[in-house]
Amino acid sequence: MDLVNYSIEIGGLLRVIDTKHSKIINQFYSPQNLTGPSINILLLLENEGPLRVGDIGAELNMVDSNVSAICSRLEKMDLVSRVRVKDDQRVVQIQLTETANERMQDIRSNVGDFQQLFVKNASPQDLEDILNGLKKLENLLDNVLREKTE
Repeated sequence: MDLVNYSIEIGGLLRVIDTKHSKIINQFYSPQNLTGPSINILLLLENEGPLRVGDIGAELNMVDSNVSAICSRLEKMDLVSRVRVKDDQRVVQIQLTETANERMQDIRSNVGDFQQLFVKNASPQDLEDILNGLKKLENLLDNVLREKTE
């Protein structure tokens, strides 16, 4: 296979995988009325405590504007609140509400169920191979980005 065909096939697979993954996640978390990214934000806040939008974005590799929009939706659902830091009123952090804290056990359970379903038909070696392949692809893309910015 020549390089052009590799690029086309890789691009196509990435789109198909992303679409299928998003569809499965959205169907799986729809009973919670949450999306995959919103679940990730809630889990991060539960583990780390209050964080700035920029810190959430950096941790989850998301654009700050998307994080802010998701947090606004979560705020309307009474799952997060925005609070100003006492020492520096310019800094706003996102934190879980009491409602979210009450729902986190169900959310974590739902995440665990999804993870079990996700890996049900995969061996540990399959998972390792997938992870290694994705890391290689990420490294290749990092190299392309570095070369384009030089």
